[in-house]
Amino acid sequence: MFIVDQCHIIFLSMKLYSKSGEKVNSKTQSNFLNRLDGFILLILLAFCIFSIVFVYSSQKIGGFGSQNFALKQGINYIIGFVILFLIAKLDLDQLERLAWPLYIISFISIIVLKYSPTSIAPIILGAKRWFSIPVLGSIQPSEYFKIALIILVAKFITKHNSIHTVKTMKTDLMLIGKVMLVTLPPSVIVYIQPDTGMVFLYFVAVVSMLYLSGIQKRMVAIFVIIPLVIIGVLVYLYYYQPDVIYKQLIPMLSPHQQQRIIGWLNPDGNSNEAYQTQRSLLAVGSGGTLGKGILKGNVYVPEKYTDFIFSTVAEETGFFGASFVIILFFMLIYRIIGTGHESETGFGAYICTGIAFSMAVQIFQNIGMVVGLMPVKGISLPFLTYGGSSLFSNMISMGIILSIRKTFGLYMFKNKKVHQEVI
Repeated sequence: MFIVDQCHIIFLSMKLYSKSGEKVNSKTQSNFLNRLDGFILLILLAFCIFSIVFVYSSQKIGGFGSQNFALKQGINYIIGFVILFLIAKLDLDQLERLAWPLYIISFISIIVLKYSPTSIAPIILGAKRWFSIPVLGSIQPSEYFKIALIILVAKFITKHNSIHTVKTMKTDLMLIGKVMLVTLPPSVIVYIQPDTGMVFLYFVAVVSMLYLSGIQKRMVAIFVIIPLVIIGVLVYLYYYQPDVIYKQLIPMLSPHQQQRIIGWLNPDGNSNEAYQTQRSLLAVGSGGTLGKGILKGNVYVPEKYTDFIFSTVAEETGFFGASFVIILFFMLIYRIIGTGHESETGFGAYICTGIAFSMAVQIFQNIGMVVGLMPVKGISLPFLTYGGSSLFSNMISMGIILSIRKTFGLYMFKNKKVHQEVI
């Protein structure tokens, strides 16, 4: 009789727990949208509107015939928001489990791209970076690999720190070695495409995450000193031994990279190489303080609707409009960093760090090349530049950020809610 009573009690407890779990799950589903960060979604909606408007304005004077890039960008954004919400439904545990599969798939796609025939991987502007697939359009594997790399490195650091609680030079070198092992091989392949800008973003993300991991200051100093020394040597050579720059270093680059560097270093003496930058500066300067007005831009800039979309923003909305867009970017990055700071796990914090720093550098590089401060690189302006791969990868990143915000909020209150329902 005692055994029967005990079984009956266990059965009732399991049933009660099951019902409470069902209630919590149903509430979790119904409150999914409420747990998402409305501030981030509002910024993305603003970027959506700006992107469609300025892409439409840019294509008016671009000689693109009947192609409607603004409509395509609108469709891209619809798909992008669907992807964002799907990614946001994941939790951190699921993201961590997907780290290796995502890395392997994206790495393989980069390798396949290199050896694919030009019929499906055309060479555009001297670079082989995209798969051209009917119906789906162009897909740039290196964009998606950046996300996979950030997730995997975050997993590496989290696991490493859980094992090695005491930091030593040996443990730091072990961590750096493991991270470089998954970063260097794909970076070499992407560099050969060539896509130096994307490789630079990989290392920005990885180094920022390693810095946050708590490695010793001596190791941090190495990461800082080496780039500063290289930059210092290049500046010295440029001013005191320019022949070394122009006759020895620049010829080591690919032809289109040589043109971009030469046009940036000496725009007055190389008008052909600096043509894109000069036209961009004319568009930005002609906008003045208040701009010419939306859809009233008239300065032709090559690739104005893609990587040089910011020149349209500055031309048509002026200094104030361009500053407003930059402020939106600052607020978005600040929100990402805040999400990492509030995250309940190191894994989420590392992901936020990698995304925030790589995006910040990407924005700086793109706007810098538009105004002539940086050499021209094939780096898009997040959320504004026309293109599916760039937009989708950024929306995936934002979906991950929303997932992290949603997850740590759920972890804080989930156990309390379950307890209350059972009672």
